[in-house]
Amino acid sequence: MKYFYISLVALFITLNLNALDIDQKLALIKDVYVLSSKECKPSISEDNSIDFIAGKALFESKVLSGNEDIACINCHLDKFGSADGLPLAAGVLGDKEGKERYFDGKGILVQRNAFSLKGRAHSEFVNYFWDGKAQIQDKKIVSQFGNQLSSKFDSIFAVASILPLIERDEFIGYNNEIEDEVGNKLYRNRYDAIGKIIRKRLVERKTKESSELADKLVAANVNISTFELADAGNLLAKFFEKKFPCEISNWDKYLQGSKSAISLSQKKGAILFFGKGRCASCHSGNFFSDFDFHSIGTPQGYFGVHSRHRDIGRAGVTNRVEDMYKFRTPPLTLVKETPPYGHSGAFKTLRSVIVHHFNPYEFYKLNDTYYEADYYNIGKVIGSRDSVLNAIDIHSEEEVSQLIDFLEAL
Repeated sequence: MKYFYISLVALFITLNLNALDIDQKLALIKDVYVLSSKECKPSISEDNSIDFIAGKALFESKVLSGNEDIACINCHLDKFGSADGLPLAAGVLGDKEGKERYFDGKGILVQRNAFSLKGRAHSEFVNYFWDGKAQIQDKKIVSQFGNQLSSKFDSIFAVASILPLIERDEFIGYNNEIEDEVGNKLYRNRYDAIGKIIRKRLVERKTKESSELADKLVAANVNISTFELADAGNLLAKFFEKKFPCEISNWDKYLQGSKSAISLSQKKGAILFFGKGRCASCHSGNFFSDFDFHSIGTPQGYFGVHSRHRDIGRAGVTNRVEDMYKFRTPPLTLVKETPPYGHSGAFKTLRSVIVHHFNPYEFYKLNDTYYEADYYNIGKVIGSRDSVLNAIDIHSEEEVSQLIDFLEAL
């Protein structure tokens, strides 16, 4: 029913645009879609508050990892839009930045594309990660930790901030005291197991880094003798909110009334986006995401977090076959800063991911490696694609370029 309504809106816009100039057309789209500029707080590079200092220390500290060899900052860098610039993140044992993390061959692949932190603390975000494993349902926090631990966290974003700490390839690593303590424990029990070891490191202060982190946590009124992961999550979330807030884009400025904020090509791209491109069917709201789960038939490649090297997406959380190969609609704000795209990082450019929405054949035609890797799964993955994609009505390279230009204004 949702897609039927969106199609009617797109048809209405198309039929009513011909007699208007381009800004009048966009004014009509603004009214129909009830568009408004998002509200963003200014970015704070440094803050003298004790919470910010402690959150920053946690963000940069390797004390939270099993072998004390990786920190959050290693995969969330300013120069990559607070992501890592890689198709798949390189976790424990990885060294240096960007593609150099691949070169020594030591880093363990996390098997999903790292996400940006910018604007993620905003209240519009109701779930996190490609499969939505951390989410708000009926005003309650739902995650791998279970209901009993939810009350310890200030927000769902605080939960999302520390979920990487409970993953072997991202933080736990191998052959260390945290891995020994975690063993085969389920996620909710990993919470206590990991907290126990980090607490030991903070109290005993065996290294300069653990001692400095402990001092900053104590200053932020954290009792390190009872430290647990929620303490880290709550401080990290507060830090991220100030360090990586959403930003007012050129599109926001246009919605605020500045007609010169975006170019003519970007205005044409906006009309395509909300009209016959059908993009707004899923990429809606201030962050251009409905925070729902859809399939565009994203290539799998050689790696995946589930059995037989597959990534079944949302189905890995819900265990529902109808959720196979569905992933959360990625927010598009600042999307130009965070290539490559897709849960597997398969799309190197905005053009390639846009075209894949209406012509998945082209990707395999141009990428022999993915064709070889996905040969026996292509039919299943393509067959999972959302039906709304069949309604996309893009007919020229010029229109694709205009869509790209519009996305670069977000």
